[in-house]
Amino acid sequence: MESKLLIDNSDKGVAAAQLGELAEWLRHERELRGRIRLEQGEPGRDEMSGGLVEALVVALSTGGAVTVLARAAVEWVKHRTRDVTLKVEKSNGESFEVSVQRATSDDALVAQLLDFLGPDEQTAGPDETP
Repeated sequence: MESKLLIDNSDKGVAAAQLGELAEWLRHERELRGRIRLEQGEPGRDEMSGGLVEALVVALSTGGAVTVLARAAVEWVKHRTRDVTLKVEKSNGESFEVSVQRATSDDALVAQLLDFLGPDEQTAGPDETP
């Protein structure tokens, strides 16, 4: 299962920079190494190649990686100096927004994100536990 992480910001340059920061943050997590890639948009009219980063894609196949992603994403949002909203999107199009205003405690927000990222009964692969 792949999940996309997007930054909700009208300034695409700021969003791309924040996604790069988040990618670096997540790469420090052993369980997520090798599972993260940045997805670039189409180049603009004045660009020769590669547009701005539009999403961070994380391949998740185990419950441990899902838990690490949920905790690390909440920690990253919490440590931002400006308000930031991180949108987590599953491959089926469902989405969940993470912001420090969403829950009264980090544990509650992590639990909500874990519930959202939990594997779907119909799409669980052989190494995923429903």
